[in-house]
Amino acid sequence: MSQSLQIDYTLVTYIVIGIFALVGFMRGWWKEAVTTGLLTMLILVVKRPEAAAGVFDFIDKLVMTIWQALQRVRETSDLVASALPAEEPPVIDAKRQSIYIIILVAAVVASYFFSKIGLTQTMSAGARLIGALLGAYNGYIVLNLLDWLMRGRLPGAEEVTAAGVPPSEVTLTVTNLPTTRTLEQDGVVLLLLAGGFLVFLLAVVTSIRFGRREPPLYHKARTGKQGKKEKI
Repeated sequence: MSQSLQIDYTLVTYIVIGIFALVGFMRGWWKEAVTTGLLTMLILVVKRPEAAAGVFDFIDKLVMTIWQALQRVRETSDLVASALPAEEPPVIDAKRQSIYIIILVAAVVASYFFSKIGLTQTMSAGARLIGALLGAYNGYIVLNLLDWLMRGRLPGAEEVTAAGVPPSEVTLTVTNLPTTRTLEQDGVVLLLLAGGFLVFLLAVVTSIRFGRREPPLYHKARTGKQGKKEKI
């Protein structure tokens, strides 16, 4: 006997975005902005691989330049020579899209698991609210990236669809699927890229400007006379 399990895509979307918004509320806008930058770079890799290849080629050249500088220092210092082995520079082929997708996905996951590392300041309500908005946006991007990956891009997807499901199996049906894909619209993709990089640039600039102190909407904590933390 065949059984059918239906999943409402719209309901799942609201739940996922709500969870990401809650996480963003707890993390604050600055950390969410960093994650937004990583997700934007992931969109660039999957939708504009030529542009992404140029970016990563520049990164590879920068890494090689730094590595060569370290090797020159190694030749003049025995202490550095003992700590830094003479090896080839870590170069990744800029044309290998899958490598950078894996690296960026790992970086996005790490940005959530290691969110406690970094800022130790207390957050204002504004930092949390903007963090919730960016978190919801990040959840929306994650859903669209997963949708882009699963629709006909997973190995064996076409074969499974053609073979059908045996009568004794449970079929999974997704309802209320969107008729248009966000990442298939060039204008929307360009808007997402521009907005995402702008948010990430804002996070980087404020971090540099404030000299590793608190970004806007964060409060530096200090210890009062009775050992309690106070906001300033």
